[in-house]
Amino acid sequence: MGLTRSDERLRQWRRARGELRSARDDLSAAEASAGLRATMSRRTRTILAAIATAAVVVAGVAIWYAASAPTQYSDEDYLKAATASVELLLDVDSNDPNRAKQILAGSTGSFHDAFAQSADAYSAYVKESGAHGQGAVDAAAVQYSSTDGAEVMVAASMQVTNKDSQAGTEPLQTLRLVVSVVPEDGRLKVDGLVMVP
Repeated sequence: MGLTRSDERLRQWRRARGELRSARDDLSAAEASAGLRATMSRRTRTILAAIATAAVVVAGVAIWYAASAPTQYSDEDYLKAATASVELLLDVDSNDPNRAKQILAGSTGSFHDAFAQSADAYSAYVKESGAHGQGAVDAAAVQYSSTDGAEVMVAASMQVTNKDSQAGTEPLQTLRLVVSVVPEDGRLKVDGLVMVP
């Protein structure tokens, strides 16, 4: 089989590329010997290119790993979520019919299931009794935390009045709670709440 015209062109192109590369190397060598350019051989350039490529690959893998890692929450995040949930539970308002829905939206697991069973009764009782409660978190601390969740100890106080009582006459109640907080759907939610005597 004979050489075709395209094979001959390919051979000429490769030869021309080789001559160009050789001329470029000769020019670089001449510039380096004249002091116009620092010497860097083809091998050095190849090694530098390989190192740069490896650095880009390592950076890409690191970014991918960081992006795919689960969200890390700090103790401060767990504290904020727990105290916000406790304040929502302690601030009772008979004029807010969506309070139970807000509590359910910020909960999950066993606490969500238990509260969901009595949410309608809770809302009806609060509305019927005209209850108004004001609660405050006095202190809070993270007892335990991990990537799976945290347990937060909360000391709180609250005063509840209803339509039959006078404002300010009801005693101030103090509560100690252990609140379990877990990440779910990119958000921290209450998974459990235990009153401590």
